[in-house]
Amino acid sequence: MITSEQARALAEEILNGGREVDEAVEVGVYPFAEGFVAWPMENEPEDVTVLPGVAGGGCVVIDRHSGEVLIRPLMAPELVADHYRRERATRDPVSGLR
Repeated sequence: MITSEQARALAEEILNGGREVDEAVEVGVYPFAEGFVAWPMENEPEDVTVLPGVAGGGCVVIDRHSGEVLIRPLMAPELVADHYRRERATRDPVSGLR
């Protein structure tokens, strides 16, 4: 069973792993019954008229029971959690495959 603290530490390692220490971003974590949704909380740009260097983004879902980590498109964490619940409900209980 993954705790909130373990989920945050894992998410910070995944989302900040490729960044220099001084470029690390804060990580948001949304807990739900089956796990955690985590995403990088990027700083708002000083000039909102300048396009970002990267369009889109991603988040991770960490399964509370297995520790499995899945990458998902960045959406509201409640939506990501809902999609994960529905996806998990369609998996084969033995193989874990859909």
